[in-house]
Amino acid sequence: MILVQRYIFRQLLVPFVTAAAAFAGLAILTQSLTNIDLISNYRETAFIFVKVTLLALPQLIALLSPFALFIAALAGLNRMTTESEITVASASGLTRWRLISPMMKLAVLAVIANLLVNLFVQPLAYREMRRAIHDLRTDVAASLIRPGAFSDLGAGVTMYARETTSTGRMLEVFIHDARDGESSPSYAAREGVIVRGEERPVMVLLDGNVQQREPDGSLSILTFERYEFDLSQFVDAAQVLFFKDSDKFLYELFNPDAASVARSNGAERLYAEAHYRLSAPLYNITVMLIAAAVFLGGQHSRMGYGRRVQIGVAAALAIRLLGFAVQSAAADDDALNVLQYLVPILGAVGAIIVLYMPRIRRTRTAEEAAAAEAGA
Repeated sequence: MILVQRYIFRQLLVPFVTAAAAFAGLAILTQSLTNIDLISNYRETAFIFVKVTLLALPQLIALLSPFALFIAALAGLNRMTTESEITVASASGLTRWRLISPMMKLAVLAVIANLLVNLFVQPLAYREMRRAIHDLRTDVAASLIRPGAFSDLGAGVTMYARETTSTGRMLEVFIHDARDGESSPSYAAREGVIVRGEERPVMVLLDGNVQQREPDGSLSILTFERYEFDLSQFVDAAQVLFFKDSDKFLYELFNPDAASVARSNGAERLYAEAHYRLSAPLYNITVMLIAAAVFLGGQHSRMGYGRRVQIGVAAALAIRLLGFAVQSAAADDDALNVLQYLVPILGAVGAIIVLYMPRIRRTRTAEEAAAAEAGA
């Protein structure tokens, strides 16, 4: 790139990074409000809260990337047009394509970054987020035990622990099991820890005793060094870890197994997600061309470009909303997936026509005038 092209590239890059950072902050805010139950319901640390919030960002950033690029292009081109920098560059002999090329290079970089996020970063982040949430929701200690309070586990079982250490060990544990109305054993132990085995979660009690009534009405006390209390019936068995469509890699979407097809209610939804991952980055090029058409298409206007900007914003929003509608429709009809590519491509073609139509008209007018003079 020549010096003026590098200048145009920088003038668009800075607002793009600023807009992307603003959208990322907005995404963090919305996700933090969504995940606030991780702390309120599960007593989790700020680290888990921040981890789950950040892992949800890649998909949101990829979704908002075209909007950030469009805002940056409008802001940068508006400033350069207002200060006559575009006019000076054109008057110095810079062709329209050479004006547009640094914009397109930024758009192509955004496409590559968006594609990398869609195909690799998003599935990895969402899988890790899904594992973290699954571990959290199946954490018996976090969901069932409240230190310093008696917790009713249901089915006649009450549990108490004086405190829980940072390592997950519970001190001075007491369990009263009234499921068997006759014996009703009570367990008291110096400490306990919940262990999730392959088959079931258990509370391992250490250095304690169990008291229960015998059939003759007497009270028996047995001491133990280690005892395992079954907690499987108090944990939601439906909490099974599985990955949603947004968590799968591209090859898994194009070659789904029977379980994934059944869970998604048809392979069409998986194919629609796969084609969306591939087609969505194209909107970065489309919105950049629309922004360029707003300021470089047509004649220079001394009255400002407010009306053109409004038309450009409406066009960009309409094209993106149409893309979402096509994606939703393709989830039911696989044949519509081709439209997921056609919508951004046709939008880009329309912007190119707006960019070069005035020049074609001027060329034809000049030719007609020359022909008229020759005929005279």
